[in-house]
Formats: sequence, C-alpha cells, structure tokens
Amino acid sequence: MPPAVSRFGPQVLTGPFSHLQQSHLQHHSSQHQVQGSAGLPPPSFNAHPGFAQGNPNSNLNPFAPANGTNNLGSAFGGGGGGGGVGGGGTGLASHAAVMGFAHGAAIQQQQAREAMRRSSTSNKGLKSRIRDVWRGNLAQEMQLLRTLVEKYPYISMDTEFPGIVARPMGAFTTKADYHYQTLRCNVDLLRVIQLGITLFNEDGEMPPAHLTDSSGLNSPTYQNLTPCPCTWQFNFRFSLQEDMYNQDSIDFLAQAGLDLDMHEKSGIDPQEFGALMIGSGLVLLEDVRWISFHSGYDFGYLVKIMLCKPLPEVEEDYRKLLSIFFPAIYDIKYMVKHAQRNQTVNSSPLSAGAANILTSLGQKSGLQDLADELGIKRVGSAHTAGSDSLLTGKIFWDVRKNIFNGTIDDDKYLGQVWGLNGMGAPASGGPTGFASGAPTGMDGQSTPNLNGATIYSNGETPRTPNTTHIGLASTPNQQTQGNLAGMGPLTPGGGGGVFGNFRIGKA
Repeated sequence: MPPAVSRFGPQVLTGPFSHLQQSHLQHHSSQHQVQGSAGLPPPSFNAHPGFAQGNPNSNLNPFAPANGTNNLGSAFGGGGGGGGVGGGGTGLASHAAVMGFAHGAAIQQQQAREAMRRSSTSNKGLKSRIRDVWRGNLAQEMQLLRTLVEKYPYISMDTEFPGIVARPMGAFTTKADYHYQTLRCNVDLLRVIQLGITLFNEDGEMPPAHLTDSSGLNSPTYQNLTPCPCTWQFNFRFSLQEDMYNQDSIDFLAQAGLDLDMHEKSGIDPQEFGALMIGSGLVLLEDVRWISFHSGYDFGYLVKIMLCKPLPEVEEDYRKLLSIFFPAIYDIKYMVKHAQRNQTVNSSPLSAGAANILTSLGQKSGLQDLADELGIKRVGSAHTAGSDSLLTGKIFWDVRKNIFNGTIDDDKYLGQVWGLNGMGAPASGGPTGFASGAPTGMDGQSTPNLNGATIYSNGETPRTPNTTHIGLASTPNQQTQGNLAGMGPLTPGGGGGVFGNFRIGKA
C-alpha cells in the first residue's frame, strides 16, 4: 500500500545528495570537524542524550529520543535509514514539524526585513516633506499654511539663532528679571536665522502626503507640491558681514549644514515674514496650539518679528504681548521637569511607566535626550529648525500618551515657557518672579549658549549667581569689571564688559 500523501507532498523522496558517495560526504565531514574543532569540547560530549548518540557517524538531532531511532538525518541523504525526507520521523522530528519550523523562520525574517524597509521608507518620506522656504517661495507656502492650519491647529516649533552675545548690567530684584533682561538684550541685538514649524491635528496626525479634492488645493499652483510638506523650514536673511553673532554658535550651525551664502542671497526678510504671519491664522487665535521645547528665546524672536520693534523693557509687558500673539503654548521641557519635580501629572501620581521614563531620563534635559529615551527617531539633520520642530512635535504626542496618560491639564501647563522664568505663572497671567527661599533646583533658568544648549552647575538645575542678599541676582557694573574676585562670567560669552565673545561684520 503506498504511503499516505500529506499536505506537504510525498513522504518518501530521493535524497537530494544521493549522487554523492557516502564516503565522500563522510570524508568532507571529518575534514570540517578537524579544521573547526579548536577549543570545542571532546567528541565524547556528544554521548549526551540531548545531542544524540556518541557515534561520530550519527546525525545530530536535538529533538531525537535517547535511542536515536528517528532517522531524521536521512532526510538530507546523510546515512543509514530510509532515504526519504522525514522517513520514520515522529513528533518534532517529523517532516511536517521540520518544514513548519523552517517556514516560521522564513516568515519572521521576511517580517523583520519588511519592518526595516517601512522604517527606512517612512523616514525618507518624511525627510522629503520638510520644505525649505526662501524669499522666492514664501508667499506660496504661507498660502498653503493658511489653508492647512484649520484642520491641523497644533504647531510644533523651533528656531536657530546666532547664539548669545550680551548680558545685562546692574542689579535685578529676581532671577526671572535677570533672565528676561538677558533674553531681551540678545533678541534685540541679533537676527533669527531659521524657523521650523510642523503641523498636527488634535490626534497627532500630520497633513497627508497627497492632498485630496476636499482640501481645496488642487489648483495648478499646488500641483508641483507633491508630496505635500508637513514641516516648513523658513530661512531668513543673515549676513556675516552685516549682522552680529557668536562665533561658536555660527560654527556649530555650519557643522549642522547651515548655508550662510544662501541665507545672505536668498533669505527671507523678517519684516515681510512678520506681515504674512499676522494674517496667516497661525497666531492670535486661542484654538491654535504651539508646541515647543525650552522656548524662551524662540518666542522672543517671533514676537520681535511681528512687533517690528525691540521687546518691552518690563517682563510683564512682554508676557502680555506673548499671550496675545500666542494664546496657547505648550513647552515640553517645562511639562517634563514639572512632572519630575512633583512626581505627578495633572495632579495625579505618576503611572509606573511614566515614573520609569522620568527616572531613566534623570538629569538629561535636551531634546535629543528625551527623544532617545522615548525611542523616537529623528528625521533630517540635528540643529536645523525643520528637523528639530518635527522631532519636537513627535515627542509631544509621545509624552502626552506615555507620561500624561493621554490628557494634559491646560490649567496647569498651558502658557508655561521654560527659559523665561521657569516654574512661574503662565505667560497669559501676570508677572511672577523668583520667590526668596524657593526650593533650589527649579528656581531659575540659564540662558542658552549654543542655540539652546544650557550651562549647568555641578549637574544641578541652571542658576545665576546670587549676592549676599537672598533672591537678588546681579551682574558686575563698569567699576567692578576688572576685579571679580575669582568670579567667572555670569552668562555665556566670556569675561568683561556688556558684550561677550561676538563678531560683527563691516556695516
């Protein structure tokens, strides 16, 4: 009676290597064992039941019973039993089981390759959707943004600027006042170089790569905008010959890919951009939410651009302007630091998962540090405004999900800006300074050095030096610049004078 035919085909097939002499196979096998046996256990270890019999001519099978009767080795034409695949094998040694293992391994390898391909394709696709905006395509891109922001009112943002070149002089009643005055004098002296914004809807989804008829953007003007951008990188006019800058910061940005020649020749006029922003639907509206990370200077430059004049001398007046132009601001760094300090989110204790994330994050506080902790991959080059804004947005939605349990209490977190006055009141409220005797560690913020990088003191939260009077921060005046009694510069940029280490070209 012929053997039953299983779903995998006949059970008795001629060995695939039957045309080779067994003596040749054994000779080849013995040579291979001799050449590769250095450092391996003696052959007698093969006598263990888990590795078949001790006979060197037997075929090893980890699934074989101790008596070695399954003859699985004959499936590959290797010696003595029936010459067919799976002949006589049972259980895990059967042909069906062996073929099932092989099929499962192949599927796993295929799935792994497909996952890697999708990840690579996704990142490449997103990179192609970061749109560089120069003077020539500014009006067209702003028109596109005006249309999209209605459905995608969450805007993640980042800027790149030429560092810190100055520090205020005199005495300051609070650390918050000192930090604002440092921000004000630098923003007034310098020009922003790049602004990156990325759009999201309330579910964290970005605009689709291909716009539909319902978008109203199928006119010939936009037919060449495929794929549709999700991120816009605005490149402003900046000249090494005319504008002031910190040399270290410019070198830092140049290494990240900043094209200074292109910025000088084709950069956007800030005043033209400010005029377009006012009527763009991106600002002045409470239902448009801006997402940022350590954004004191970022918003300072944007307010200056739309105001078309220097920032107010008093922080209270600045905060009023900030709440008018940007009524709804989330600052991720403030949110994470607040959760770390209080071990709560939305007035509730941290979940186990959130606590693990924040504990693992520790004192690391940079944008890339948080992305690495959350397992979020960057698209594009670091320290470019477009890539940073896209990463900021992706981090926000992940933080909301995994640390804030899917919801954010706007009463607690909306309007707070890290780098302005740290843990004070929201930007939409009145002025809140640093209180005397407040807990150390969250009482003040440093000023950015290399485009947002902060200066820390012995691993602690950034601070400014105090005088002997509690709560009073001061910087040396003209009479004491030459005699600091060992005290280093109070803000980045070197010692001496109102200005730090900066350069400016010929007027």
